[in-house]
Amino acid sequence: MPGAIDTLDIRHAMIDSYNRYAQGLDSKDWALVRACFADQVFIDYGGISDPTGSPDVARVSDDWMKVLQGVINGFDITRHVITNHRPLISDESVSCTAYLSADHVIFADPALPVISADDVVTVVGEYTNWYEFDGSDWKICRSKLVVNYTGGNLALLGRAIERAAALAAR
Repeated sequence: MPGAIDTLDIRHAMIDSYNRYAQGLDSKDWALVRACFADQVFIDYGGISDPTGSPDVARVSDDWMKVLQGVINGFDITRHVITNHRPLISDESVSCTAYLSADHVIFADPALPVISADDVVTVVGEYTNWYEFDGSDWKICRSKLVVNYTGGNLALLGRAIERAAALAAR
């Protein structure tokens, strides 16, 4: 069983990982996002990730970054808020569950950062990430997202994928 100081260090590392992940997504800093993950990761985001691979098969994290980029890069702005962290630290596993609320925006007029309901899709749910220590930091080796609800203009997701593909083709 980890000692009290070790437990606090692990807890802080997991919360920092969630914060770096959200910051990386929102700033489109893919090196920052990638640094949150072990080299291989199991991803289970339900219907969101199902078309990209089985949650029971480890993926190369660099490939998962391409999937994320293929959606997030198509939005003008995203804001991921990850909060209410609930770590579970034992001899067998290290994990943390947290709430997610994420707005994804495509502005009608990028010069004017004002949105209507047609310009945003919001995803609300709960992440659970499992971690492994790589010798210097705690890295996500398994990530699960349970979507509680989605609101706003769902068509923006398809539009973002098209925009991200066009950007990647340049």
